[in-house]
Amino acid sequence: MKTIFSLQTGIATLLCTAAPPGPLGRGPLAARMSYAFLWACDADTVEQQGGKLPDKEPLENIYGRLRSSSMSDDKVRIRMTEGSGFVTSNFYYQFSKAPASELSLDAWIDGSLLDGWNEANDEQRTLLPEGNYDFPDGKTLSLSAENQRSALKRIRFMAENLAPGEYYLPLTVAEEAGTEEHQTINYLISIRARQLGEYKLNADQVFAVFYLDTEKYQPLLVDEYLMSKLDANTWENAWSEREDGLRTIGNIVNLNKVVLDYDAETGRALLNLGNDMRYVLDHIDKYIRPLQDKGRKVCICLEGGGTGLGFCNLTDAQIVDFVAQVKTVITEYALDGVNFWDRNAAYGKEGMPAMNTTSYPKLIKAMREALGNDKLVTLTDYEAPTEYFWDTGATGGIEVGQYLDYAWSGYLDNEKNVQIVDPWHQGQQYVSTDHPRKPIAGLDPAKYGCINIPWYPQGPNTINDYFTDIFFWRQAGNKQSNILVFESLRTLLQDNFESTWASSIQVGYTYFADDGAWMIEDTPWGPSIMSDNEYSFDTSLLGKLPNGGTGYNKWLKDW
Repeated sequence: MKTIFSLQTGIATLLCTAAPPGPLGRGPLAARMSYAFLWACDADTVEQQGGKLPDKEPLENIYGRLRSSSMSDDKVRIRMTEGSGFVTSNFYYQFSKAPASELSLDAWIDGSLLDGWNEANDEQRTLLPEGNYDFPDGKTLSLSAENQRSALKRIRFMAENLAPGEYYLPLTVAEEAGTEEHQTINYLISIRARQLGEYKLNADQVFAVFYLDTEKYQPLLVDEYLMSKLDANTWENAWSEREDGLRTIGNIVNLNKVVLDYDAETGRALLNLGNDMRYVLDHIDKYIRPLQDKGRKVCICLEGGGTGLGFCNLTDAQIVDFVAQVKTVITEYALDGVNFWDRNAAYGKEGMPAMNTTSYPKLIKAMREALGNDKLVTLTDYEAPTEYFWDTGATGGIEVGQYLDYAWSGYLDNEKNVQIVDPWHQGQQYVSTDHPRKPIAGLDPAKYGCINIPWYPQGPNTINDYFTDIFFWRQAGNKQSNILVFESLRTLLQDNFESTWASSIQVGYTYFADDGAWMIEDTPWGPSIMSDNEYSFDTSLLGKLPNGGTGYNKWLKDW
């Protein structure tokens, strides 16, 4: 009697034979497999193609399948944009029961499955060219004794030189042209064309940082934030690539709301995307890729979930777990990074640990190490959670700024002058006394945004009244970065901000940009502004509705 593991059925079976023992045939499968599950009756001889023979144990109920970390079934969808860039996916082999001996199995690409796939699924996919994928860790799947699954292996897909279209790549451990169930992963690769649109992204003078609430708006709202710059000396458009001189703005777009939740049963810190964010990510080609195509960085904003657990009271184990969850989302959806804004955690709830000064720095450091230098890690400097980041003694020796790409003020006040939160010039005129801060250890001042622009309601003050401090602060030589942050984006709405909010963007640009206002004089009619360039924010597209008419509420969420 022999016990043979079959890749065709995925099950070990018992075979009795009167034939004398002989060598196992060496077909294509045998050549790729370095083991065979064989064991004989007393009269039989043990046969093996390589590796170690499993110990004598029942194998009748052992099943095996090739799996992906990305999907539970045999189909994995890979989405990329034409041009450059890559996406990495993990695969592994898993048995229903751990074998008793070390095993190994080689995976390979079976291009002969293409026609069958297209016919069965009524598709016209093209086999992915060999130069557009590789295996950084090799294709051999090894299982150590007493382990049900192999270590993860990576397959990397590269978009370079690929035309937009639908591609197919079958990774298998089955025999050639085999139909063995669960022994093949079908990678379905979609390459989309870039959507550059009509407007160039402005990268001159001002590095604009936006927040967008996916519980209210479609991210495509950002693309219709349009700015022009007029040369005040020649009356010609300074941005001349279009006749109207318009560019779209917003270099970083932080999407919220994504929260850190707490599972009391398991004690885990959980990443909660929420229904709206998940919908946006599941329709990423529609809502996010057009923003990235222009050069924007689209990140998720992480904040507290009101449970009493936040960035400042995590255990080391919770940090490792939470970071892994965030990395999975960033990688799976090809986002550009994360923004930390520790608000709404509700610290101090009964039964939850107290805040400490090392948890948050550890979290930031771990996130940087997990995401690498190709993704953004940014910080909103706000209230108690970040007030000690200047003190490496309090942060456990971690220079937080060394692990950040950018940081900026999170302070907004819709009733006071713009708050200039300048940690390097604290105590000087025009710098906020309501929100004193110290420099984050290890952070270059050129990477810190001192100003967060609020929307102002209709009232007795003009928009200029709220913004003049920016000009005088800049004229004093205090400005060290071009980062300008804005309150969460909005569209044309009938509310108390209706006639004023767009002016905040226009005046903010004019007073903040180095080539904006260069002199302000008081006159009987109010401040007189001297400028070589006139910045103007254009809301005309925001008022053009899909039905061809004009009005309000464009880009409210459509799901």
